Amino acid sequence: MDQILLMLHFFGLGAGFTGAMAGGILLRQMMAASPTEMPVIARLQPVFVRVGEAGLALLWITGPWMVATRYAGFGNLPWPFWVKFVCVVGVTAGIIMIDMTGRRARAGDMAAARQLPIYGATTGILLALVVIFAVLAFN
Repeated sequence: MDQILLMLHFFGLGAGFTGAMAGGILLRQMMAASPTEMPVIARLQPVFVRVGEAGLALLWITGPWMVATRYAGFGNLPWPFWVKFVCVVGVTAGIIMIDMTGRRARAGDMAAARQLPIYGATTGILLALVVIFAVLAFN
């Protein structure tokens, strides 16, 4: 069972990274697009947001489950795990902000559209830190 949970956790990580990377690329493309191209590109972004959110949900389900079954609870984990955990909470907050801000931007709020790159970059940095501290915690 532990191996299946770990596989699902990695699938969640892959979906999360895919959603984040594709969302960032699409955002850059939308900002450079002509008014006629913008709606076509913009239709893709919610799809990748959902992929990222599904991956994040899978991570939140499998992560605590693995902590309980593999490590007998949170009390047995080293300090790098806790740094990783804080970064995961930050990624979760970033995804929520991207989703809320993206909806406002799609509705025409240009101030919201200008905030998206900041949320995206911050979430991307936190995702990288999650991987770094996961390796330090579990290797």
